[in-house]
Amino acid sequence: CKKTRGLILEKFKSFIAEEEKEQPYKLIIFNHSAEMVRDVKDTSLGELIKLLNDSAKKVDIEIYNVDFVGLYVSEKNGKKFLNSFPFDDNGDVILPDQSDRLEKQYQSPIEINKENTILMPRGMGTVDFTSSMNWIDTIKGLELDGFLTIPSVKTWEICSSKYLTDKICRKNGLRTPKTVAISYSEDTERAMSELGNKFPVILKTSTGSQTGVGVTIQESFRSLHSSVQMLKLYRKYLSLLVQEYIKTDYDVRVVILDNQILGSMKRKVISGDIRSNASLGAETETIELTELEKEDSIKAAQSVEGRLVGVDFIPSKNKEKEKPYILEVNSMPGFGGIEKIQKGLTAEILKHFKNRKNWRL
Repeated sequence: CKKTRGLILEKFKSFIAEEEKEQPYKLIIFNHSAEMVRDVKDTSLGELIKLLNDSAKKVDIEIYNVDFVGLYVSEKNGKKFLNSFPFDDNGDVILPDQSDRLEKQYQSPIEINKENTILMPRGMGTVDFTSSMNWIDTIKGLELDGFLTIPSVKTWEICSSKYLTDKICRKNGLRTPKTVAISYSEDTERAMSELGNKFPVILKTSTGSQTGVGVTIQESFRSLHSSVQMLKLYRKYLSLLVQEYIKTDYDVRVVILDNQILGSMKRKVISGDIRSNASLGAETETIELTELEKEDSIKAAQSVEGRLVGVDFIPSKNKEKEKPYILEVNSMPGFGGIEKIQKGLTAEILKHFKNRKNWRL
């Protein structure tokens, strides 16, 4: 009847209005502050935590930091809690002393609820190298309980493999540098044959790098083969890739949130190097993208089912007509570099999720 339809319509309108109204939420940032395996100091994680904390305050969002080391989930009276070690003023976790009692080791339990809590796992690393499968299972379990996680475990798993990301991007019609996986320590000749035996080439780990360390240029078969043998000697099952070298003066990082480009930056290749990581000191500046670059960047994000990602690409010579070379999709992009040239971007990201309809895109 008309009256019933009218009531349903009014309820629907009320629901839509509530969905579109900005509402505060609780944001949990998962980190692994001891993940560095290198013997040099890296301050990027502490800087990122500070940036997220400051940005959350600006948009009135309740934010908490937890570390995967020592983390466990508990339940009491039908409520769910995260239990984590505390952090110092530099954003580093305070690991307990062996003599500390349990209640002294942990910060106060953090109540989480799928209706008002977003989880942002940023320290999932490389399993059995800089992380534990237990940590991944913890996030998967929370996803099964209905929590929104950004990135999702599925997106993280795809982006954790440069080889898989390359395959998926190609399947979706994107252009990438030709890439070949090395299957064992004496596989270099076969891999190079697939690449056309053209040097120089890029040798990199498939499972990612730390601040750009893990990506090298190889000028000859002799140097490539000996490098592969050495790496496989110390980590027999390390996933290695060889990739065609595309000479460029810069690459581009594009930050994408829910199929919308929030920002982009040009990262100049470091003098005497092949890398362009802002964390290594590369110069950055804003850049205007072509329509083709915008389209392929968004398509790369969609290919990995990423909601908040950083897409890296090398521009083609004819930017207006030729597709860019998609290098990788980062499921946990840092915002420090792009925030310096586009201030307020991090706060804009956090504010986006104050609208509850954006939780279920």
